[in-house]
Amino acid sequence: MAVLSETEATLQRQVALVLESLPSVRRWLVHAARVPDRPEGHNHLPLSHVRVLLDLALYGPMTMGQLARRLGISCSTATECVAGLESRGRVMKQRSLSDRRQVMVSLTPEAERIASQVLAQRQGVVERVITQLSPAERQAFVKGLTLLGREVEEWIERVRPYA
Repeated sequence: MAVLSETEATLQRQVALVLESLPSVRRWLVHAARVPDRPEGHNHLPLSHVRVLLDLALYGPMTMGQLARRLGISCSTATECVAGLESRGRVMKQRSLSDRRQVMVSLTPEAERIASQVLAQRQGVVERVITQLSPAERQAFVKGLTLLGREVEEWIERVRPYA
């Protein structure tokens, strides 16, 4: 059995703490994305639909292919999600003016309002966390999350290159 140096032991503890935190972060993201489909709050939108709404809110109108790539899903899954959202009056589809073969997807004003609420809730939580950090800690925190996100995306591409 190899003896770990103090640096290696600290690294292992830090990795363990990050891994222990990820399920809570995931639960928060899922829970914060529970968007009522009706004003009275019944029948929440499926998480896959909320992901489409949030991506369109963050990055603007895009083609079905672009949306599928951004979300890491197949075009047929993106088409199903968009059809479900369209039937609920949450997205609009129209042919691209530059290439009539492409269908552009955009949010309705109501969906923009819903997405803005979800994003504002998320922003509030993140702001409460990072305001507890010093400027140097904030910079390290953001850098670490950015690197983790990039590594995860690269891992997903290697494991599921055609998702």
